[in-house]
Amino acid sequence: MAENAFDALNNILTKQEQRRSADRQYALALMQFDYQKQQAAMAQTGKQLELLQGANAQMMTNVAQDFMSSAGLDAIYDAEDKGAENAMDTLEDLGLSKRDASKVASAVWAYYTGQNPQPILKLGRKLKNLSQLESLTSEQKMFIKGLGSQIGLVGGSEFDIENAKSLLDRTDKILLNQDEIMQEVYEYGSGDFEIQRKDIGLSLSQLQDETVEEDESDLSTPYVPSAKELVSDSKKMLRQNEDSVLEKTNALELLKDESNVLSQLQKQGTLTDEQRQYMSRIPTIMGEFENELEELNQAVIESKQNVREDVGFEAQTKLSDFMETQRNITGGSYKPF
Repeated sequence: MAENAFDALNNILTKQEQRRSADRQYALALMQFDYQKQQAAMAQTGKQLELLQGANAQMMTNVAQDFMSSAGLDAIYDAEDKGAENAMDTLEDLGLSKRDASKVASAVWAYYTGQNPQPILKLGRKLKNLSQLESLTSEQKMFIKGLGSQIGLVGGSEFDIENAKSLLDRTDKILLNQDEIMQEVYEYGSGDFEIQRKDIGLSLSQLQDETVEEDESDLSTPYVPSAKELVSDSKKMLRQNEDSVLEKTNALELLKDESNVLSQLQKQGTLTDEQRQYMSRIPTIMGEFENELEELNQAVIESKQNVREDVGFEAQTKLSDFMETQRNITGGSYKPF
């Protein structure tokens, strides 16, 4: 009978360890999946930001070139030693103050010598902002009249004025794009791998279609069960726990019976040394069994809760899938209530 008790104990302990091992493997698989999902999101966002920066840089150059062409600023650039001085004289002849003429000339030289379009774009933003003000200084009026007349904003036809406003809107928008992209880059460096600003003005929807091509051989995604499989697994775990409780209870009853038998043999004086040693260990074994039985009963309670949650999740998933199917069939007009 002692041998039967040991076999029952080993069987219970083995199943318990198997259950714990399965739980650990599943938890590790989910952790690995979450990690790989995060890495994929980081790579995709990094690629999107790279595309955004490249596209916006090209747009900045194009819009700056359009602005200079419209304002005639591309004609004042001269790489000769006195080219900047001559350019300032030309700008002052247009009516700009000496300070504004210096700023405009500096912006043109930054574009051609430093491949930096931002100063030119900032001229367009300044012109747009000043044109929306009701009260202006004399210098500001000179700036609008001198540079605005060149692009058709002042003194032009209705068509010219609309084109000029459209050009200034583009210069302002492209600078806003750059500010927002740099903010996204900062957030990316801080661990935020999702682009929050969905309208950066660069046809972001197209850029978002540029997904990172994942090498299936390098990225082995661990298996994650479906809602139906989760229910099946949780029910299976519940049955295993309930079986373990039954086995542990039977083993405990067996130990009690053996203890009674050994007590009778002890009274009769027929107890062997091996039986005496085993009898002395029975209280300890029974205490361990009772502790394990308490843990198993708690595991049964938790398993039942998991089953309820998984069944609810499966029902919610089925409902969501059904509603999505109905919306697709009805073109989005389906309403359940």
